[in-house]
Amino acid sequence: MTAFVARAPGKLFLLGEYAVLDGCPAVVAAVDRYVTVGLRLEDRSRTVRFTSADQGAVEFTAGAPPVVDGPLRFVVAAYRSALSGVPSLADAGAAVEIRSDLDTSTGAKTGLGSSAAVTVAVVAALYAAARPRCADSTFRAAVFNTALEAHRTAQHGVGSGGDVAASTHGGVCLIQPATNGDPPSVVPMCLPGATTVLAAWSGESASTRSLVQRYCAADSASTARAAFVAASRAAVERFVAGLGRGFLCRSGLEDCARALEQLGTDLALPLMTPRLRQLVALARQCGAAAKISGAGGGDCAIALAEDRPTAERTRAAWGAAGFTPLDLAISPEGVTVARS
Repeated sequence: MTAFVARAPGKLFLLGEYAVLDGCPAVVAAVDRYVTVGLRLEDRSRTVRFTSADQGAVEFTAGAPPVVDGPLRFVVAAYRSALSGVPSLADAGAAVEIRSDLDTSTGAKTGLGSSAAVTVAVVAALYAAARPRCADSTFRAAVFNTALEAHRTAQHGVGSGGDVAASTHGGVCLIQPATNGDPPSVVPMCLPGATTVLAAWSGESASTRSLVQRYCAADSASTARAAFVAASRAAVERFVAGLGRGFLCRSGLEDCARALEQLGTDLALPLMTPRLRQLVALARQCGAAAKISGAGGGDCAIALAEDRPTAERTRAAWGAAGFTPLDLAISPEGVTVARS
């Protein structure tokens, strides 16, 4: 019996939400909260069983994954996509246990990309078991492509791949979607050394899937959506150019924030809830650049502080107002796999 443990980090979108679905670049950061997957291959069994303390269990015959709904659809989609790449996975059963510290202690969603992280971790564990001698760069590319396919399938074809890229590669990444349906390009970036990335949970869990579907249902040729996409692209490009010169372009992040707020107004999307608005305002009052992160409608707000006193003031202000600052930092390493 062969056993592996895979661990994939969560993510925060820094810039480029929604517009990335229209081919624009985005900046995503991996964070040091993780989904951990323990995998035992069982040569004498033909049963595959996924078990999650928070989401229950699903069991099926090896090589014949069912169609499922609910949160476990991501792990089943991950198995199905990995099986397509490595048909020999059908020759053995597997027991897979999933643990996550991306959500709250009560299981509430915080917006740290748990669905992408679990998809990446499951694919990585399966590929490590099937391809134990694969070189790291080749392995990571295969995990990314397979996990991206699985994640999009579980979301009915929707998804930029930014969260999958962060969980696979780690660090801060510039994501540039391809125009021909290929996986996006992923370019590592570095924030200036004194920059602290902060996040706080709004206390409300958002339905990313629902909000993204509503965005995609809007007329892509409308004046409002076209203006948003152009503003987001310009903001991301200016932010990335600043990083290339070693400084934090606050105006890039703030212009992206304004574009998202205007998008919500123009398309009647509830991106900026009162609690998110308060989180952003508090951070700005403390001297940090701040915005919503991800789909909005709840989940997280983020702030980028250029020095430690600003970061400490921001955390204190959030806590004093009754919010939950998330204890996290950028994870420089993406998914990892080890024998157990």
